Amino acid sequence: MSVGLGTAALVGGGATGSVMRLGPAARLDGIEVERWGCQYQNIDLGEVARSPLDLIVLDPVVQGKPLTEAQTVLLRRKPDGGRRLVLAYVSIGEAESYRDYWQADWRARPPPWLGPENANWPGSFAVRFWHPDWRDMLLGSGGTLDRILEAGFDGVFLDRVDAYGDWPDQRLRAQEAMITLVKAVSDRGRARRPGFLVVGQNAEPLLLSQTYLDAIDAVSKESLLYNLHGPGQANSDADVQWSLNYLRKAQAHGLPILAIEYADTYFSKLKCRFHLKKLGMIPFVGAKLLDTIPKY
Repeated sequence: MSVGLGTAALVGGGATGSVMRLGPAARLDGIEVERWGCQYQNIDLGEVARSPLDLIVLDPVVQGKPLTEAQTVLLRRKPDGGRRLVLAYVSIGEAESYRDYWQADWRARPPPWLGPENANWPGSFAVRFWHPDWRDMLLGSGGTLDRILEAGFDGVFLDRVDAYGDWPDQRLRAQEAMITLVKAVSDRGRARRPGFLVVGQNAEPLLLSQTYLDAIDAVSKESLLYNLHGPGQANSDADVQWSLNYLRKAQAHGLPILAIEYADTYFSKLKCRFHLKKLGMIPFVGAKLLDTIPKY
């Protein structure tokens, strides 16, 4: 499963045309999704509204203020009059010190669910996501999910679903706890709003669970082809195949795969899109910080 595609494979018959014709669009809540992406910083709502994106994942807090239902209504309409899906980013397995739930004394006196800081992402902390207090922050009355529902988002994009890996001494228990938590998010969201979408990022081993497959509407796979061993470096065939063994189970279950790759040059972006579409996935190739509007 080499990712090294030759120039001839890309440009035969016209590079852009060949890439754009490969693979079907994903269908989510009746919307055909071909152009999608994520933006978590430097969000310009007007720019998002003017974009041709079929789906966008946004941080639900923009410039320090939670998005309102009036704002999401505008974001859900594309310039051509079609519908755009707008999902809220939620880190389900990690706490972030810049969120409104964070309390200043937690570093000195952490609550029982708070774990160590992520060395790669300062300000992000592992959490014992099975703890009732963390679950209540997400799912309790007036909690994270309620605010997202009230703001009119079409669904949630759950990051750090793979946070069970932060607790290697209790991995199987942590995996089961994560499945239970994702199901609880899905059940509450769908009960409040039929058609509420749940996308789970990474965490491929959970795709062996029928409960997990039934709780989500799509899988987001990050860095399938590049960057596991360093910026711009191709992943090994073994790395790619390991993920594909699980992702194909999701595809067989009818779940779309929204694939994220990070690349800088035009040619590398073209290669990523070509290969991911050939695998039947819906590609988004962006900058690592996800701080600019996705371009197509």
